Amino acid sequence: MASNLKLRIGVLAARQLAAADKSGLSDPYAVVRINSKKYKTKVIDQTLDPVWNFEFDVPLEPGKLPTLINITVWDKDTFGRDFLGEVSIPFKNIFDRNAGGLSDGVARHYSDEANQTAWYTLNKRTEKNNVSGEVAIKFGFMEGYIRQYEEYDRVWQELIG
Repeated sequence: MASNLKLRIGVLAARQLAAADKSGLSDPYAVVRINSKKYKTKVIDQTLDPVWNFEFDVPLEPGKLPTLINITVWDKDTFGRDFLGEVSIPFKNIFDRNAGGLSDGVARHYSDEANQTAWYTLNKRTEKNNVSGEVAIKFGFMEGYIRQYEEYDRVWQELIG
């Protein structure tokens, strides 16, 4: 199973974001950084509660696992962008919240009905940042069929060592 194992990451939505535009709204998008790779959602115009439903897969190679997943939310402007917040998740903790609590989750297939989306509070970079809200993220293994979570958990424990 571990040879061509993929992790699917879903940056699904955000809620109660800070307003960055004079309209009292923002044009938010999210950028996900994992190791040297960057993934970007589409821009959702004029909202503080965007729904991106953005998903992508990352191959998992033992010994080459990322240490952090960083998600930054930006407001797109005609010239440049405004920082709306960020969250960094240690890679070994990505499954911690998929059971509804803060650390009661287990490794699961992305499409497993028991694999819940988790809301992460956005953080400031400096005291001056106007940041509020949360981002909805989901993590899960991807393959052709869904195994029992115990199998994924065993593989996950081996991967993160």
